[in-house]
Amino acid sequence: MSAHTQGPWAVRDIPTGQRYIGPSQDGGAPSVALVLSRVNVPDERLAADARLIAAAPELLEFAQEVRRTGDTRLASMAIAVIAKATGEQQ
Repeated sequence: MSAHTQGPWAVRDIPTGQRYIGPSQDGGAPSVALVLSRVNVPDERLAADARLIAAAPELLEFAQEVRRTGDTRLASMAIAVIAKATGEQQ
């Protein structure tokens, strides 16, 4: 599997109500994800979804660090999150 786009990522709101997510150093529109505005979905939920996606690189880095520390309970959770984020087999 190829490596993901390096973080940190940022959320940029655009006038249409959509949110672009991608590298914070990117001078143009981020290229990782786009959270679309939708009818009957509160803006607060869309903003929260965008923030969660933007946090992905740091969350993965944290999970990998927990796995390295060897805390058994946290390491089990971290292994599952890392597998989900990277597509690794458990």
